[in-house]
Amino acid sequence: MAKVKNEFPESELVRRTFMIREMDLPPQVQLTRRSMLRWFALASGMISEKESRSTVLEVLDALFYFQFQKKQDPTAQEVIKYIKEKHGKIVSEKLLRYHLNRLILLNLLQRKSSRYFFNPSPYAERKDLKASFNYWIREHLEKSLKDCEFVLGKLQDNYSK
Repeated sequence: MAKVKNEFPESELVRRTFMIREMDLPPQVQLTRRSMLRWFALASGMISEKESRSTVLEVLDALFYFQFQKKQDPTAQEVIKYIKEKHGKIVSEKLLRYHLNRLILLNLLQRKSSRYFFNPSPYAERKDLKASFNYWIREHLEKSLKDCEFVLGKLQDNYSK
């Protein structure tokens, strides 16, 4: 199979893509789990503004349910069963794994022995989701921002010569 040539050689340097949207957080968003799930999925780039599919919301709902209410790490089949029972929606294993893999690529989720759980921060309690988010997402975003600032400074210096 022929290797596809990237238009920009720097594209090989990309390790992960984060999308964080700056959004308002009005009080009514905090009234229901569903609206908070929608807000988080939109703010974190998991869905787009014009997204009509909601499967990622049911997947997130299932993960939160199993992790924080049942205090267990679910299998893919348990997530599928939960979504069918709670939301009356049939989700294929292929679609479920797509959404789970997207969360794994962001380092928000881990899979061990066919079970899924939120990726814990090495510096906090296993179930501290805010610490996990800060470790796996925020620190990487802050580093990327600092790198962008550095390059902007170098460009400014370079063009000022």
